[in-house]
Amino acid sequence: MGAIDSRAAVVGVLPRISPERFTALLEAAGSPAAAEGNACWQAVAAEGVDPLFALAVFWHESRFGTAGVVAAHDLRNPGATRTSRTGVGEPVAVPGRGQFWRYPSWTEGFRDLARRLVDPDFVYRRQGAATVERIVPLWAPASDGNDPAAYAAAVSAFIAQYASDPVPGLPLRLALLPPGAPNRPGYPLRPAWVTVHETANEDPGAGAEAHRRFVHAGGGPEGVSFHFVVDDREAVQLLPTTENGWHAGDGVNGTGNRASIGIELCVNRDGDWSRTQEHGARLVAALCRAFGLGPERVVPHQYWSGKTCPRRLLAQGFDAFRERVRGLLGGGEAVSQEVVEIGPFGKHVGHGFLAFWRQLERIDQTLPIRALGWPLTEEFDIDGIVYQVFERGVLKWARGEPQPWDVHVAPFEEAERVRAVARARGILVVPGSR
Repeated sequence: MGAIDSRAAVVGVLPRISPERFTALLEAAGSPAAAEGNACWQAVAAEGVDPLFALAVFWHESRFGTAGVVAAHDLRNPGATRTSRTGVGEPVAVPGRGQFWRYPSWTEGFRDLARRLVDPDFVYRRQGAATVERIVPLWAPASDGNDPAAYAAAVSAFIAQYASDPVPGLPLRLALLPPGAPNRPGYPLRPAWVTVHETANEDPGAGAEAHRRFVHAGGGPEGVSFHFVVDDREAVQLLPTTENGWHAGDGVNGTGNRASIGIELCVNRDGDWSRTQEHGARLVAALCRAFGLGPERVVPHQYWSGKTCPRRLLAQGFDAFRERVRGLLGGGEAVSQEVVEIGPFGKHVGHGFLAFWRQLERIDQTLPIRALGWPLTEEFDIDGIVYQVFERGVLKWARGEPQPWDVHVAPFEEAERVRAVARARGILVVPGSR
């Protein structure tokens, strides 16, 4: 990992701090956000923003929520922001200071902190502000009584103090394509998949650096671009994780490009293929952890294009690669433990149901509302099976069913029975009744 200063990208990069370390720093400072530490980390990372940057801002603004306007008015607002991009929460008038925003939880405060940095309709994304030195003058302008240079220096120093390698055991170099490059289309990406490729070129020297040069030179006649290239020595990041590339073989607007992060495993004849595989698995696991994706969301290029790619991994059995990713994730799915209030009826969505909701949301922000509607109940149990009733369907968690089928929409007759039980228990909100 290179030196950290104000020129360091903090949007579209992997987290430089683990959720455990993130939470430990909050606990050590007596932060009221500590109890939600893991969920706060995940809320930021899932937006493609480095949680360490969010933590640095939180420290600078309110000493982790223990001082200043954030503590005095119980804002649960790590960025001390005055508006919301997620729409969650409410404005609060602070005497002599103007309007600030109060969130229902620290998790929602962190989610909004990150969302404003990636929202294509907001100032940061519109101006291409992805580094500390570009973000801070917009975040804390001099016109609001701030010293942007001092603020940026303090945030950068905090990041440098606590930063660790984003992918343990794998050197990761940042070499992003310049904005406006023909093979950096710049379209917003909310990753729902990780697509794995292999280079067909097995000549000596065809490693990650050679592929960096290839992509930076335009990506050949097809103008291809990957987010990461990996070999037996290092990984190089070429595109932000918040922007799509041209790698999945279904057109720039196709699902594979618009919904997945592309990883190219570089096979050079004099390289160590086993080590390249391991590096690839470690990188993919880090991406799954950051974006809350399970190993079933790791797919070969063949999934989108029908091509025999990645050839060696397919010949070995791609499930073996997935299982290595699963092992690096601790044997389970990368599902956040957060529980958040969603919709107008005061109900919450959490755990596997929230992960399902977020997966739909990454495809299209409106999809979960169109497919499920707002939640009408909290989670509840019927004979050992967990359900939750939504306006347009019922979600079911059956512990004994194989992933990812353990979380799914209940069939029609079963859903009707579940609604009847919910009504009988008095837990089903009737829209329009409040």
